[in-house]
Amino acid sequence: MKKTTYLLIALAVISQGCMSTKFQASWKAPDFSGKAYEQVLVWGLSDNVANRSTVEDEVTHFLNLKGINTHSGADILPYDRTIIPEDQEVIKKKLVEKGYDAVLTIGLKDIKEETRYVQGTGYYNPMSYGYYGSFYGYSSHMYGNVYQPGYYSSTEVIFLESNLWDVETGKLVWSGQSKSTSQSSVDKTANAYARAVVTELIKKGVLLPTKK
Repeated sequence: MKKTTYLLIALAVISQGCMSTKFQASWKAPDFSGKAYEQVLVWGLSDNVANRSTVEDEVTHFLNLKGINTHSGADILPYDRTIIPEDQEVIKKKLVEKGYDAVLTIGLKDIKEETRYVQGTGYYNPMSYGYYGSFYGYSSHMYGNVYQPGYYSSTEVIFLESNLWDVETGKLVWSGQSKSTSQSSVDKTANAYARAVVTELIKKGVLLPTKK
């Protein structure tokens, strides 16, 4: 199975509550100081139609909330990548005709499994007076001491690469790699990733608002 088929399918393990999505690395072209693009297209590089739509829609939603005119890749690019034109000029022409001047692509870099040790904990019943003063008090207290042993926990870790491309020049103006870990649904995954990537793009001054 090709890597692209895992994009966003693998992301189904991330939840809002116990999820962690962080950008490990972020790069901006030296000659790029940020831009208020007229229209940004979000394109999830995945063969899974439902998951691609979910993440594209989430990212589009949060970018629009920030005043950045954004649309889902489904608006212009077919879900079947085998029928996407290989000729770059054909793709550029289609983007320009639709008014897009930037494309944000989202692709899978890697999936790994991380194992960590969760330290055991002790739970104690409260005593109304000191238990060391008497054997009877001490023994009763120790019987009430419940120990939870430690254990090993394995979690899938997904690395995504997000790239912003300038349509006119075809050049990469920003790139970031994120790391996500958790245990739940695609919807929560897409929401968490969208919040993280939009925050990164705004914080680094990559995308500037085009509307209020």
